[in-house]
Amino acid sequence: MNARLIPMAGLLALLAACQATPTPPEAYTESTTDEAVQPATFERYGTLTVAAGTEEKPLDMRLWYARPDQVTPNTPVVLVMHGGRRDADNYRDYWGPYAKKYNVLVVAPEVTQKAFPTGWGYQTGNWVSRDSSSTDASKGHRNPVEETSFAAVNRAFESLCDRLGLNATTYDIWGHGSGAQFVARMVMLYPQAHIRTAVAANSGTYTFPDWSLPLRYGLKNTGLAPEDLAPAYAHHLVIMLGEEDNDPSHRLLSKLDIAEAQGAHRLAKGKNFFAANKAMAEKLGVPFNWELRTVYGIGHSGSKMSEPGARYLLAGKAEEALFPLKPRAKTPPADETPREQEQRQRNQELLRGSGTDGEASPF
Repeated sequence: MNARLIPMAGLLALLAACQATPTPPEAYTESTTDEAVQPATFERYGTLTVAAGTEEKPLDMRLWYARPDQVTPNTPVVLVMHGGRRDADNYRDYWGPYAKKYNVLVVAPEVTQKAFPTGWGYQTGNWVSRDSSSTDASKGHRNPVEETSFAAVNRAFESLCDRLGLNATTYDIWGHGSGAQFVARMVMLYPQAHIRTAVAANSGTYTFPDWSLPLRYGLKNTGLAPEDLAPAYAHHLVIMLGEEDNDPSHRLLSKLDIAEAQGAHRLAKGKNFFAANKAMAEKLGVPFNWELRTVYGIGHSGSKMSEPGARYLLAGKAEEALFPLKPRAKTPPADETPREQEQRQRNQELLRGSGTDGEASPF
């Protein structure tokens, strides 16, 4: 039966019947240590399983949802991407109260380890094979675009709308930590996604517009040319940074030189990533619709960053930027120590090109 013909009363009964069953977290590469909000905080919550694969490779994806009091065909959808532990239930719980408050359908897609193993399957979108290396572009190979987890999540949204008779043609999407990595790379590598506004909060690594570095840090061997970034820059992507996510020794941060070259901590990495892409957009002469937003008093916390994320996405409210971008100094600081000089020179070597002509990185 065509789901679009289901009466709204039947839709509400269907949602109410889909009760959530928590699952144990799986191994992760970057996540959060916050405790989950108790399911009792929700009036209505549960799961739906929808088709998210292709004819050649079928895939069912579980969607953890929280719904408002009334769901109509015009109810908007916000996708909330989980952390590296694949704990979609926790992230649904973080965002659950905002479903009723802002009258939206909150959906946390579960990108499982089985369907998309390791950080290559999730954080980098299954864009390249599992045997790829973040420091060796000669390893691994490109996967077909429709086999990426980016495409799977996008198809899950389409199946959800068809299943529930929703009129939505776009969705907002938010992710924190590993989920932010997914969101930012989805915008860059898969701009055909039906995204209205995307928020990447407190990512630990970024894919810079740098063709001298392989995924996950650059775009070498990704199949993208500089001009292919124009559709990504046309998207509304918000890099949201917690003011206190500034610990260079955080246990979930990569200690690889190539990762540390992006910035000393997540706050610095996010600022550098935004600046590099702004410079690339200016070089290409294309519109740049990205924003840099800072949240006061919050560190690396998926639950705490959910509130400002929801306030921005669903109420259009944001805090004034604490760190406006400034022109980068042409010369090193006069008080630079030998160790700082060595670190700066090493970072310049690691991030040695932002284009295809060997030019210096723009940050």
